[in-house]
Amino acid sequence: MNTKIRINYLDLARGIGILLVVLGHISMISEDLRIYIVSFHIPLFFVASGLLTGISEHRSGEKDAKKVISGKFRSMMIPYFIFSVLDILIYIAYYLLTGRDGGWPTVLADVVQTVTFYGFSVLWFLPALFGAEVLFHMIRKFFARTASKRLFLTVIGVVMLFALALLLNVHLEASNALYGTETAFSVFHLFAVAMLRIPVCCFFFTAGYLMDYFWERARGLSPTKFSGLTAPADIFIGADLMVFVFFAARLNGVTDLHFLVLGNAVLYVITALAGSLGIILFCKGLEQVSSFPPLKLLTYYGRNSLIVMVTHLNFYVLLAGEIGGQHFTKHIAEGDTKNIIFVILSFIFTMIGEIFLIEVINRFFPFLIGKKR
Repeated sequence: MNTKIRINYLDLARGIGILLVVLGHISMISEDLRIYIVSFHIPLFFVASGLLTGISEHRSGEKDAKKVISGKFRSMMIPYFIFSVLDILIYIAYYLLTGRDGGWPTVLADVVQTVTFYGFSVLWFLPALFGAEVLFHMIRKFFARTASKRLFLTVIGVVMLFALALLLNVHLEASNALYGTETAFSVFHLFAVAMLRIPVCCFFFTAGYLMDYFWERARGLSPTKFSGLTAPADIFIGADLMVFVFFAARLNGVTDLHFLVLGNAVLYVITALAGSLGIILFCKGLEQVSSFPPLKLLTYYGRNSLIVMVTHLNFYVLLAGEIGGQHFTKHIAEGDTKNIIFVILSFIFTMIGEIFLIEVINRFFPFLIGKKR
């Protein structure tokens, strides 16, 4: 999420993605909307990261894998550990003040999930993204001697590991149903899920990298005089893909990459890739008008998506937003209208609160997200 290279339409796409993450966590959204959101919103971040890696390499050449991994560790894993500690401390304070939720057993569970890299709440995303990028570079380095076929072999290797991870996950969950109550197996299960997420997420990261690879070749075939047609085409194709995903996702039901609940894996891959590509193309088509205030706000959230991701739930920003939504809808009669207004107000209050956190962290505590002052 943090990178020295800024690609405006990718920031815009991540802005939409992080807004969908927040919206998906609000209670009372419709089931159809929730199914649509979860079908692609997290894979979008992995695809965008892979695409950005490809663009970066085309601009400045392939970088040393050790330096890349070191930089990613600073920007992903350091925030993972810092925010895990902060979130646990915030939860303890919340529990002591309110007496709600699970108390000290929940604190212990959060600690175990942190050290096993399973990650509690939304923090699972950071080790998954870091692991996906590391795995991609390791596989590519393994095939470094076959330069002419390296990308092809890398893709084959990633796809095979993706399929193996899904197969192992089926057996893991079957074993968890039998032995999940045993403490030792429960801890192992958390670590195993965290490891199996990595090749699954690496699959989407690689898809983004391939996207840039094919776009680069398409640019070489396309005369620049036709570039004026590109933006409308991107918007049209992107919108069509998003409409397609809305209907296709309903065939698969609710999915969750966090828990590796993908439903029909083939259908999940189709909706995840189509939705990610649709959002990216749509934003790419809007790049010429990205100075328009609403789009600038989306870009702002996209550039700070890491902060929004790790704070909106565990810093109780969303909870405060929903309390505000409940306050302003308490006199409205129960029904769909009340639910819609509640969701809209909760969403607005939450994103306003996130602006405050974004500014405070960026200005005074940038080390929390792996940045220098």
